[in-house]
Amino acid sequence: MLDVTPSGQIDSMSLPSDGNSASEVEDSQVARQERLRRAVDQAAHLLPKQGPIGVFVHHNTLHAFEHLPFEQAVIQAGNLFGAEPYMSEAAYRAELGRGRIHLEDIEAVLAGEPDAVVFARLSRHSLRRAMMTPGVREFDAATILWRAEEGDLAKDFQHAALRALFDACFARTIAHEEEPAAPRPVDEVIHPWLIRLCSVFLDQGMAYWPMPHREKGFYKSVRMLLSRRGGIFPQYLAGLDEEFQRQEYFSFSATDAVLDYLDKLCFREADWEDLLQAELLALPGWAGLIRELELDPALAPHERVPACLMDFLAVRLTMTRVASRLGADAAPPQESPLKTQENRRLSRTARVYDAARVVSLSAGEVTRLSDSEWANFVSEVTACNGLERRRILHLAYERWHERQILCGLASHRKYRGLSGVQDRPSAQIFFCMDEREESLRRALEEVDPRVETFGAAGFFGVAVDYKGIDDPESAALCPVVVKPRHSVLEQSTAEDGALLESRRRRRRILGLVMRQSFVSSRTLMRGWLSTTALGMISAIPLVGQLLAPRRYGQLRQWLNKAFLPVPRTELTLMRNTTQSRSAVTGLLMGFAAAEKTERVASVLGPAGLKTGFARLAIIVGHGSTSLNNPHESAHDCGACGGRRGGPNARLFAAMANRPEVRESLRERGIDIPLDTWFLGAYHDTCSDGLEFYDLESLPGTHQADFDQVRESMDQALARNAQERVRRFESCPADATPEVALAHVEERSQHLAEPRPEYGHCTNAVCVVGRRSLTRGLFLDRRAFLTSYDAAQDPNDQGLMALMAAVVPVAGGISLEYYFSFVDNDRYGCGTKLPHNVAGMVGVMDGHASDLRTGLPWQMVEIHEPVRMLFVIETTPERMTKVIDASAGLKQLVENRWIRLATIHPESGRVHVRRDSGFEEFAAPLERLPVALSSAEWYSGKIKHLPMAWIQNRVGER
Repeated sequence: MLDVTPSGQIDSMSLPSDGNSASEVEDSQVARQERLRRAVDQAAHLLPKQGPIGVFVHHNTLHAFEHLPFEQAVIQAGNLFGAEPYMSEAAYRAELGRGRIHLEDIEAVLAGEPDAVVFARLSRHSLRRAMMTPGVREFDAATILWRAEEGDLAKDFQHAALRALFDACFARTIAHEEEPAAPRPVDEVIHPWLIRLCSVFLDQGMAYWPMPHREKGFYKSVRMLLSRRGGIFPQYLAGLDEEFQRQEYFSFSATDAVLDYLDKLCFREADWEDLLQAELLALPGWAGLIRELELDPALAPHERVPACLMDFLAVRLTMTRVASRLGADAAPPQESPLKTQENRRLSRTARVYDAARVVSLSAGEVTRLSDSEWANFVSEVTACNGLERRRILHLAYERWHERQILCGLASHRKYRGLSGVQDRPSAQIFFCMDEREESLRRALEEVDPRVETFGAAGFFGVAVDYKGIDDPESAALCPVVVKPRHSVLEQSTAEDGALLESRRRRRRILGLVMRQSFVSSRTLMRGWLSTTALGMISAIPLVGQLLAPRRYGQLRQWLNKAFLPVPRTELTLMRNTTQSRSAVTGLLMGFAAAEKTERVASVLGPAGLKTGFARLAIIVGHGSTSLNNPHESAHDCGACGGRRGGPNARLFAAMANRPEVRESLRERGIDIPLDTWFLGAYHDTCSDGLEFYDLESLPGTHQADFDQVRESMDQALARNAQERVRRFESCPADATPEVALAHVEERSQHLAEPRPEYGHCTNAVCVVGRRSLTRGLFLDRRAFLTSYDAAQDPNDQGLMALMAAVVPVAGGISLEYYFSFVDNDRYGCGTKLPHNVAGMVGVMDGHASDLRTGLPWQMVEIHEPVRMLFVIETTPERMTKVIDASAGLKQLVENRWIRLATIHPESGRVHVRRDSGFEEFAAPLERLPVALSSAEWYSGKIKHLPMAWIQNRVGER
């Protein structure tokens, strides 16, 4: 036999004696390593796809399960992750009690599912209906005795008939109850060490001392660090240094170390994936971040590190091996002494008894049931367990929402018709489709009915790798499913080149001072001196930030402008052929004329804006700015990859102003008049501030138009703030628009504000169609609005492109909010209060925990967890064609991860997508309530509001 090292490597002094050459054995080892890598890749598919927190991108939390139907996926994922698939049954019952779920919705859900006979006078539907309303209770073996002697069951037993019914059920019930998976005691030993090592390895500038040998990778740097003699380890990790020394002696790679562990414990290759999956999911946050940085090292905000999931597994399994060898896995699982076999039988009996009670069975009837009838009854009761009841209640919960949205849109379409601007608009303004911009668009149209607004994915068709004048690295400003091919730089104008150099020198000085201050506070002597000398001085800004955050923020901005002069800048819009050929990044510098034309047409064409342009067209990107908020980027533009969309808006406007672009657009039927000027702008959704770009290029002939639009925008921003603050209890209920605007500005600058804004907390629906379909409709900041005119898109190519951008963004946001709400501890990241930033890459609970992925409770607390309802202004036939043309969209629709409906562009008829295809939506349409303004409708109210018609104004038709 061959002499094989513990890693499975061939000893160089041994000779093959079984007829196989050394090269064949080596090939076999390479094949095993490749099979191991494939197993790791498969196991990694279940890890969170969340990069560093500075570029938070919303996505489907259960992306790995999209090949399954939604209802099946949430159950499987819940079993795997130990998470909840829906809200609690108590929460649904509370919604039923307040009218958010109607009995007719439950009936409709049950009617759409197979029925069966349980026994002669009882059907499955009638049993489930009774178990839902009036409903049954949940019972647990740990509390069943108390409930039978002192609680709700004891009150039941005061009635002889109910006591007899329980006894009859008990006589026919056997104990059987599945127990949860046993805990993993080894994790408690190795996780504190593994978390610290991951944190320092991935650190992006917070650690005073960088991890030694980090450039060699996680496994080798940890091995070199922990194999040194003299290390002090806890009880169950004693000897870890010797194990790493052994691996270093044999020159193990990370793959060798993992194979060594698997071979030592004699795991079959067929079991590798399950084992590796369990190890990765024991610490999914850190493992997931390492995986994301391995796939895309550019995600690291400052320093790229050689992250590798195999390295992580090698360290983890080495620690597990040592801890297990010393008995860390021998701790017996602790089970509640209250969960005896008899108590399990009692709790199982109580569930069947409660079902028998709500369908009015008597003890005699239970006794007279045949064995097969009783087995059928118990089987149906077991099948309609808590999870199944929650599934039905959730579908009813979503059905109510669907009816409210579709009835509202259809009623608005029927009774008010399609409305729009009558004459030439005073301005045409493109916003991101983001639901937070819905209220701003509505407010602007109320202030100036001659303004026409549009919605588009917030990167505005311009996917670029962008680097601003202050950015250390470039960043991709586009949806995560798109890879930019063009690079754009912001640079100073020729006249302000010296001013830019001055700004950079001062930034370097300021950065050096801040860095030294940060470092000195963490050293022994300088920390003592700086605390003594600067402690009182540092209290001044702290007091300002807490007691007068808005004023202090304004002072800080004034000082920044005074110390850091802002040069006039321009974008590298034009293609420099020589520069592009010499680029080493593989990106094209700037855009050629044809490419610019294509980008502009991709937004204007599908929106139906081909003629009838206003003198002023404004493209508004958005982002969010808040203080002391690690999840700040989660409020930025999802269509820009979790970054701010101002540069995209600025770039689009610059393209649309080019004469050669307009000439090419005319050949495509888009006729932009000579007197139309495009401007870029940026909307801060937290402070409701607005910044315009390149105003120095605005023609003097358009200054009056701009002044008018700017005045209208200022009023609309204040009204938008007023609508937002109705949900903030810290703002007076009768706040004027001006007071509300000051309040949101203060929230954005407050050091201790956990809710600077609610972000996408209200998302529920996405309308893809003409603005005339929703103009004047109060949608409560709950609707993504994307402009699309089916009449201008005869071959549906525009709709296909729109859906490819809209569905990943809106659908990803919706599903992340859904899962972060239904189980905020497992799918979300819990409350913000115990969060600490780890290495500038994520947040932990306290000083050491797994990285918390998902959204904090403060971002989802008012959310209604429903799957996104996409309402497309097209016909069912055309929509089916679009679905069939995209495998990804087809999977999401057919597996019910999103909901889908259509509105006929001409007739207004509504169809809803069901499992069997599109069905016409038939519901009585009542006129919507009318309000003279949005403020009149929402004033004094905090909860989500139904649709209303905001009364028509002069200037609209």
